[in-house]
Amino acid sequence: MTHPIPMPIGRRALAGGLVALAAGPARAETRKRYSFDQKSGTLEFTARHLGILTSTGKFDDFMAELLIDPDRPLTSHVSATVRTAAIDIAYPGAVDLLRSPDFFDVETYPEARFTGAATGQGSLERFTLAGDLTIRGITRPFRMEARLLGRQRDATLGGDVANFSAEGDMKRSEYGMVSDAASISDTIRLSVRVRILLT
Repeated sequence: MTHPIPMPIGRRALAGGLVALAAGPARAETRKRYSFDQKSGTLEFTARHLGILTSTGKFDDFMAELLIDPDRPLTSHVSATVRTAAIDIAYPGAVDLLRSPDFFDVETYPEARFTGAATGQGSLERFTLAGDLTIRGITRPFRMEARLLGRQRDATLGGDVANFSAEGDMKRSEYGMVSDAASISDTIRLSVRVRILLT
């Protein structure tokens, strides 16, 4: 993972406006807003092929916003916008296939989005994010299991650095991606990792 650290948002980072603040005033005062993108995080997807092989790709252009109190992650909100054409995967021909109308249809739907919030279930080490995932103009409920992987002081950066991850499974058929069903699994795992400087 690369090491540039996202800064608290001081500009409009996400097109269309994304996070809705649902917690009460007392909690909102302790939470801070951070932005991150492919420079300080990764967004990957994993599929099975023919039931025996696995392929992993990633998106190289995304912007996300995290509203969090690191000591109380169950108050967290997150949102992300992904440029669907920015796909990177090693299999020959796979990039063109995934950009095509049979899959992400990037000409018609250039962006995918996720907005979600912690459900209040879990602990600092593991908690659930529930929200909506929009792909190809179709919005479905989506859940991710998030984790605080570690938090340590970084004297060079002058603050604590926290590493988070989140994973969740989607069904591509629910978003109209039904091509190649015999060779590509319907279940796709989405994985996010991010490193942020807590201020």
